[in-house]
Amino acid sequence: MKSKTSKLLIAMLGLAMLVSCNKPSEEPPLSEEPSITETSVPTTSEPDPEPGTPIRLGTAADAISHKGELVLDVKEKVTLTYARTVEGVSRVKYTVEEGVTYDALTLYLENSEAVSGNRYTLTFKVTAAVAFVGILNGTPHDFVRGEQEVTLHFDEGEAPSLGFIFASSEEGLGLKDNEVSFQNFVFVERQYDSVEDIVIDASNSDWVNTRAYENTVGVHGITPTTAHKSVDFYATLTSKGLYLLADVQHDLYVTDAATWWQSSNFEFFINGNNQYWVSGKVEGEANHSKSANISEAAWLTTPQETEGLAAYHTIVEAFVALDKLPPASVVAGEIRVGFAWKTDGDVNTGGEAAGGGEDPYWVPAGTWTHNAAQTFVDVNGIHRETQLSFEPTTLAIDGDLSDWEALPAFTNKVHIAGDLESAHKNVSFYAFINEEGLFVAARAEHDVFINDQEVWHMNTNFEFFMNGGNQNYVAANGNVSFGAGKIVNAPLGGEGKATYVTVAEAFIPAAAYSLDELNQFLKVGFAWKTNGDLATGLGGSAGGPDAWWFEAGHFPNNLAEQYFVTSDGVFAVNPFL
Repeated sequence: MKSKTSKLLIAMLGLAMLVSCNKPSEEPPLSEEPSITETSVPTTSEPDPEPGTPIRLGTAADAISHKGELVLDVKEKVTLTYARTVEGVSRVKYTVEEGVTYDALTLYLENSEAVSGNRYTLTFKVTAAVAFVGILNGTPHDFVRGEQEVTLHFDEGEAPSLGFIFASSEEGLGLKDNEVSFQNFVFVERQYDSVEDIVIDASNSDWVNTRAYENTVGVHGITPTTAHKSVDFYATLTSKGLYLLADVQHDLYVTDAATWWQSSNFEFFINGNNQYWVSGKVEGEANHSKSANISEAAWLTTPQETEGLAAYHTIVEAFVALDKLPPASVVAGEIRVGFAWKTDGDVNTGGEAAGGGEDPYWVPAGTWTHNAAQTFVDVNGIHRETQLSFEPTTLAIDGDLSDWEALPAFTNKVHIAGDLESAHKNVSFYAFINEEGLFVAARAEHDVFINDQEVWHMNTNFEFFMNGGNQNYVAANGNVSFGAGKIVNAPLGGEGKATYVTVAEAFIPAAAYSLDELNQFLKVGFAWKTNGDLATGLGGSAGGPDAWWFEAGHFPNNLAEQYFVTSDGVFAVNPFL
């Protein structure tokens, strides 16, 4: 009986265990033994996170406080669809809405080893899905579709080491949808050779490790038929004088023309219209000739027979000693220089001549050889803008003449007006000199105002010349040739009045000009101009209709006809006689 009972109990216990296995899991098990589950197989699953690290969002200040880390500054109307770093590659994919500003997306990076004031070279790779023009530390840079190497030279200062704007402010080059990746950021502190050691030998080997070799201008062909042609100009102003070099890839090489300018030539102008040149025209035993005001020159042309290259590679080097530079042309360590390369029949594109179209006169875009668009050269090379800062304390250069009213120069001025149908048009010219420099101004009442043209002289402008043909200007599109300048325009209107009144004001530091040693005056010529705004009875076109307004008998860039400017204002005749 006992054994039968045991078998029955065992059978009942087995049945109970079977039932419990089919009950919902929330019911407690009959046994006090812990249950065993497979923890390696989750009952629910979350999607795996994206690989890599998100790129930090922030500002330039955030980049400086997080050295060595990329920071994206994203403004309104820009949507990031991807911004992460995976295995050393930082990829930024974005879309933009209509009306977005060009600088609405900026990438910053601060060198983790940065020392303020030191010079660095940064290299990195950029891969773009769509070609674009960006701005690197303030300078436009063309990015092609695909991968490219970037080399950037900079002085470490208060701003991040790298400021990469994904668009240009130029018209038509705004921010557009794109995908751009970055990798291999490498900072190297630069140690330079001295430009004082340059030798005139038609070789750039003693230039390449100087700061002057980094700051250059040139012309590079932009069409399939000219892409193999180029010229790069280099220059440095040293304690000995001005050194210059032209590195040229060209298809024609002329050495036997009747004149130097009909042969292949490197031409440059210093401080206005002072011409210098080195020509491939053979002279005596030398393979070149040069103008008398060049102290030393060297020329080397090498034929090239490799497919895809230009037919010739030429390096021309020149030196102009200090005593052969134009008088007073060096201003606080800077000098104005315009550059050109020319061989008749050998056209290039992408330069300033012919609006960037085909032309044998290879002049860097945005510059010109002998006018106010000349570049600025200092010991560190060629610059499109002056490297000097001018902030006078005597007056504010703001286009407001109220601070002139108590000065003698406000009374001692030049006032001219048109006649007949243009009698409502007029302009007054003001100027004086003091220990800071030359202050000039113009107040014009006129009918046409233009401020949206790229080239300065196509806009409303105030132009003045110092001691002859040294041209300066302030233009309504914001361009100022040198020093400080401002134009302010307002409607005038009213019966018998002009449509607009415009005030232009400018300042040139004293270091930029020389005064008459005996009587301390400066010769200055003035003109006002807006294309299409004609006046009669003035100095242009013998008194006929002309948009260039100046007083008859006072042609602006004619030294003999220029006015005498003193500390008391403008005078038609020498006030010291």
